[in-house]
Amino acid sequence: MTAPVLAPTNATEKPHQTDRRRAILVFVSDKGIFLFTGLVILAALVLVNGFASTANVVDVFHRASSIGIVAIGMTFVVISANYIDLSVVAQVAAAGVSLMAFNSLGVIPAMAIGIGFCMVFGLVNGFAVGILRANAVVVTLGTTGIGLGLLALATKGTIFYGDPNGATAAFGAFRIGPVPSSALLLAVVAILAAVLLGKSSFGFTLRSIGSNREAARLVGVRSGLYVIGAFLATSICSAIAGFVLASYSNTAVATMAAGFDFSALAAVIVGGNSLFGGKGSILRTLIGVIFIAVISNVLVLLGFTYEWQQFVTGSIIVIAVASDALSRKAGLR
Repeated sequence: MTAPVLAPTNATEKPHQTDRRRAILVFVSDKGIFLFTGLVILAALVLVNGFASTANVVDVFHRASSIGIVAIGMTFVVISANYIDLSVVAQVAAAGVSLMAFNSLGVIPAMAIGIGFCMVFGLVNGFAVGILRANAVVVTLGTTGIGLGLLALATKGTIFYGDPNGATAAFGAFRIGPVPSSALLLAVVAILAAVLLGKSSFGFTLRSIGSNREAARLVGVRSGLYVIGAFLATSICSAIAGFVLASYSNTAVATMAAGFDFSALAAVIVGGNSLFGGKGSILRTLIGVIFIAVISNVLVLLGFTYEWQQFVTGSIIVIAVASDALSRKAGLR
């Protein structure tokens, strides 16, 4: 009597199904943002009236530049596995107000004062998080309150105006062809940051700390100093963004950077940088900046209100974070 032939079971199919799902998840996690950004831009070019105009494209990059520079700086903190620096709101405002308020001393001294204020934030945040191992969200939320409070007390709500014929206004209005100075500066900052993060020992070590801080400590890495360095990088970028923002309108006020923390984090996370640290790049941050800027611009052109922009941006962040978490759960990161 011959043995019955057993029908194939799902057991032999499961590995193939799992591999297929993993491959899809890998693609979405690593390459999805590049594809989605391209599709969104293509759809906007075809379907949204006014999007393809030179004036609109220039405006998109001009408005995204200051956020992009902040996001580039925040990438260092995120990669170090310290989640976020909320104090960028106070730092950008402090730098912009310094540039305008101390402009009578000269542009260079005014910028030096602004950078100095921002670096104080970076040192305090970095020491508390990197050396004392305090929670980055709590620490930077506290320094945000302190910074904005002191700035409001010092300025008393004053709006500072620059010289319309001065160097600051000239920089804000400068263009090479249709490309504004702010976009050119964003490109320069991005290149320098990419070299620092991707080609230097500092960047390599920072990634190692973000991937496994305890392992880095065991091989003798003084991780606290590198975390301070990450926060200082964020502070320098925040100062530059403050200068760009102030020069654009030739004005500055203590509330000028409201929402920058949310927008910068959105760009970093949506670009595919891991909120859990260790994985990411400046290119990914730039793609995230472009994606968020295009989405916001399309919503404006279609007549949606700011509240809808917040809703859509928040939804995109949740999807990006969920994708990152699923990738880690599947062992892909």
